[in-house]
Amino acid sequence: MHRLRSWVIAITSALGMVGSMELMYTPLSIAPPESCSSSVVSSSTKSVPQNSQGSARPQTNRCAYGLDYALYSKSPQPKSLLQPYQTLSQALQTTETRIERNSFSVYGDTNRDGKVDDNDFRIRQPWSWDAGALMLFNNDDDDRNAIPDWQDNIVNGDNDVEDLAKIHLKLGEDFADSQLLLVADEKARPYINIFQKTDKGWQPVDLNGSKPITYSSDILLGVEAKQFANRNWNGLVNLKTVATNKGKVVAEDSIQMRVAPWIMLPNTAKVTELYVSDRGIGNREFISQLKTGVEATGAKVNVIAGGTAWKQDTMEIGYVQFPKQSSLQNFNVVLNGNRGGSMDYYPRSLLSRDFGWFEMGKPRRLDALNQWTDWFGNLEVTPPIPGYPHGRIYYGNAGTVAFHPEVVDFLTAQEIQGPPVDIDTSWLMIRHVDEIISFIPTPSGKPLMMIVSPEEGVNLLKELNSKGYGNELMNRGLSTQTTVSGALNNKNLIEHNLKLQSQHLNPIIAKLKQEFNLSDDQIVRIPAMYGYGGYSWWPNMVNSVAVNGQIMASNPRGAIVNGRDYTQEAFRQRVARSALKVYFLEDLYYQELRGNTHCATNTRRKGLDTPFWSTLPAWLSQR
Repeated sequence: MHRLRSWVIAITSALGMVGSMELMYTPLSIAPPESCSSSVVSSSTKSVPQNSQGSARPQTNRCAYGLDYALYSKSPQPKSLLQPYQTLSQALQTTETRIERNSFSVYGDTNRDGKVDDNDFRIRQPWSWDAGALMLFNNDDDDRNAIPDWQDNIVNGDNDVEDLAKIHLKLGEDFADSQLLLVADEKARPYINIFQKTDKGWQPVDLNGSKPITYSSDILLGVEAKQFANRNWNGLVNLKTVATNKGKVVAEDSIQMRVAPWIMLPNTAKVTELYVSDRGIGNREFISQLKTGVEATGAKVNVIAGGTAWKQDTMEIGYVQFPKQSSLQNFNVVLNGNRGGSMDYYPRSLLSRDFGWFEMGKPRRLDALNQWTDWFGNLEVTPPIPGYPHGRIYYGNAGTVAFHPEVVDFLTAQEIQGPPVDIDTSWLMIRHVDEIISFIPTPSGKPLMMIVSPEEGVNLLKELNSKGYGNELMNRGLSTQTTVSGALNNKNLIEHNLKLQSQHLNPIIAKLKQEFNLSDDQIVRIPAMYGYGGYSWWPNMVNSVAVNGQIMASNPRGAIVNGRDYTQEAFRQRVARSALKVYFLEDLYYQELRGNTHCATNTRRKGLDTPFWSTLPAWLSQR
């Protein structure tokens, strides 16, 4: 209907121009072409020219019509000769009026420019990652009542209006007496709220098609999602508008939309805030050092009194994007942890205006060996890598038990950072991926993947011993303190670590090179050692946090050579290409509890400034 209307307007305008030409042209003394003069029909004789076979055929005097007549006539002609154009123009105008009266079209911001207009009409459906209307899972708290906005089924002021996806239903006068119904597809119905803007404000709309909406020539609807895409819903909704009169359907139209995906943030993204719990005297020095290093970058350090020691495990802060006129709406959304009890109360306290909060899955009862598997230190994402401009999600798999399957299904349903990759964590005590690998940025934009290397740990001990430092202390001040030679003489320890390298770490490297499209020069092997139970024998430097040009790593407490920690220097050399400034933190408190710097902290990071739909994975943009 919309296209026909545009066509009618274009034709009418063109004919109007032609009709006006009689006022532009004055009669010219130009002889008509032979084709005109030879085919003129005489009104007196009414004779008919013969064709080459001698049979009569009807003739048309094309010079007697429109512009030809005006140009070739020897004298001014009456306006009545332009009557055919005027008649057609009037007919088309009448048709246009009739079309306006019968117009029935629904459309939203399908070109994602933050406004709804005629430019959106052509790509209403089907929805694709490149184009099509988006809606937000409205999980922030614009009225600041500590309840996510989607839960109250009302529109919470002007700020909440900004979080609604706008849909226009344009209607002609012929539908003023019709019942207007809105129907969402059955699969999506439980996951969305829709409101109509009326004189009484934004009113909830029935999605079953049982209660009519209020008529106006331009109905404005606002749509919000009540969940992200998940294992039960692909995030798509088909909205159909129906007009009925005396029980019969007289018109209908539809649009397809999708909820914007939740996007995880990598260790390389800009940090705006860092979170750590105050555990009393045990981590006081750690917090002091952390504040010194982080606050120098312009980021804020939030110290939570009495909070969980393992801040990384309690929440995962990602972000969402939504089109906004002349800008891009971009705000953080936190996924609550699944540890159960009171350990994960903190994430909900972050809920505020433009800071969303949601839950996915429920805590599971797992056996003693796997009890920490579902904690969020076991869930990470790479920086942008070839084929995955928004990074690729990875998580731990201990063989018998992998990271929470409902959360994995949720992450897979977001599509933009998947499919997720599982990494073997069966050889670790805590069984978290953040104990194995971590990504850091470089000036070239090509990230480095740090990975723990027991083989490099053994080589470091041998190197120290060969240089005559066999009597120097390793793991200074820790329960595992020993000398360099003492560690090397522990044949079982050395054999255990070399076996970890060959049986677990080497296969992990081979897998991740392929899955993450990494070159050999992007893989940085960091010296590490492991006890028999799968805990880090000295503080794990890979379990670190990159913060705005700096890296916060655990002090490995290595042998002191010429006044310097030899293991620290080995780390500095290996990450030098990143150009990051290295801060070593005293994390003795956490090391004895079998965790390190990344485990102890969490970060709020800034999402990309470019819309996700402008930098899609090739395989996704083709769908």
